[in-house]
Amino acid sequence: MDNTEKTIPTWKQYNRPWIVRLALTVWNYIKNVGLMLWSVIRAIPFKIRDWVFAIGRGVRDYFLRLVKGDWRTWISYLIMGFGCFTRGAGQIVKGLLLLAVEALFIVYMIFIGAPNLGKFGSLGTATQKPNPDGFGYIDGDNSLKILLFSVMTIMLIIFFFIVYVKSTKIAYETQKRAQSGKPLSTFKQQLNYALNDGYHVTILALPLFGILLITVLPLICNILVAFTNFGIMDGDKHYPPAQLFGWIGFDAFKYVFSNGSAYGSAIWRVLGWTLVWAVFATFTNFFFGMFLAMMINKKSIKLKVFWRTCFVIVIAVPDFITLLMMANFFSYSSNTALTGAFNKILQQWFGLKDVNIDWAGGVTNSVWRARMFVIVINMWRGMPYTMLATSGILMNIPDELYESSRIDGAGPVRRFISITFPYIMFVMGPQLITTFTGNINNFNVIFFLTGGGPKLMTDIGQPGRTDLLVTWLYTLTVNKGQYPEYNFGAVIGLFTFLVTAFFTLIVFNSSKSVKQEDTFQ
Repeated sequence: MDNTEKTIPTWKQYNRPWIVRLALTVWNYIKNVGLMLWSVIRAIPFKIRDWVFAIGRGVRDYFLRLVKGDWRTWISYLIMGFGCFTRGAGQIVKGLLLLAVEALFIVYMIFIGAPNLGKFGSLGTATQKPNPDGFGYIDGDNSLKILLFSVMTIMLIIFFFIVYVKSTKIAYETQKRAQSGKPLSTFKQQLNYALNDGYHVTILALPLFGILLITVLPLICNILVAFTNFGIMDGDKHYPPAQLFGWIGFDAFKYVFSNGSAYGSAIWRVLGWTLVWAVFATFTNFFFGMFLAMMINKKSIKLKVFWRTCFVIVIAVPDFITLLMMANFFSYSSNTALTGAFNKILQQWFGLKDVNIDWAGGVTNSVWRARMFVIVINMWRGMPYTMLATSGILMNIPDELYESSRIDGAGPVRRFISITFPYIMFVMGPQLITTFTGNINNFNVIFFLTGGGPKLMTDIGQPGRTDLLVTWLYTLTVNKGQYPEYNFGAVIGLFTFLVTAFFTLIVFNSSKSVKQEDTFQ
């Protein structure tokens, strides 16, 4: 047999005691994460060196083009596109497009960019004042607007600088082509190149612009807000006074993470529960959904489509409707006449007259009952997703593996541990990691079921006992009433981003699905 031919792994390749497999898995994970972190740290000096050399080569080439260029190329250093639209009709459109970029950039900088960027250091000083005629107010500086447009201006300056350097290179290459007697490309040829060989650049230009505008720009602004006093109470004075706030450095970070502050101990408690919730919410859905799929896919089970449909119906209903319905179904009241439907079923159908359980724990401050409640309800609504994904995997596991394992005397448990589970994990490993990071930011389940509660008497002004980082962030910024604390919310948002980024990048890259992607082909 050719060594390059792919073969199906035998079930005995995974025939190890489960405790050994677990220990090896944990050890390999720790080792891989450590090696990955070390490789990143070790690569930093070399990356800095490469960037310095690349900048040096770029500066050298920039001045070499200026020295060797003719008068058209020289003018192109001041008027972008001049070296194109003065050399022939075929280059006019390209030259005019470069000139339009320069003209629009200059207009933007004069009327928007420079005025806002000039106030970036202070975020504005002019406060809102009453109009002398007694009607309305005279607008002052808007710090949030200054911050937003300053970041946008910096991004546009970087973009314009890249286009400017590229334009000088285009002008010089056009000059060399003209001097060598070669024909210059026409607009039709340039358009054909953009739609064929350069199609990947053309088609990605608009999505890249959208990502920068919709994702990167708000993310940078959110990070910068964490370094301001946007929302801080100072005695009876609340920022921003008439939309004005300023820089305070790392004071917001110190307050949020300091043990002596109101949020110092709360953030670690919320982080701990967030990770516990993410683990249980992920693995309960995964394992129960997997076992549900295995039960439905057994050859002896009849009406497979019917059973799948029964569970898929849960997915068909929007999340907020399902969760609000479940919250009302399990609601609690000290007045048994007003209690939820589930308690009434226990009382009337099963004769449990004295049973009236506060399932969500919001009234009786039952913390662990509330946490178990959200985990169980999340399992009910999340299992069908895993069931559908796992069903497709089970149908594609080679029967030869099961046959060989039966011949060697493996029972159902051993076949599951050695064959079924490795196949499922290989395919669903990346999805499992993505689900885990998604559950860290699972806003809907907590918000609609418990609202973050219960809140104990010691939790006045603090997050509730089922609050996740993301629901606490919502409380601080949106649900705070008259005095939202945007800067503290930005700190918590940045902290949440770092936690999810760690699990998304580090854990995913250390999974077998990435390192051994050809194994189960």
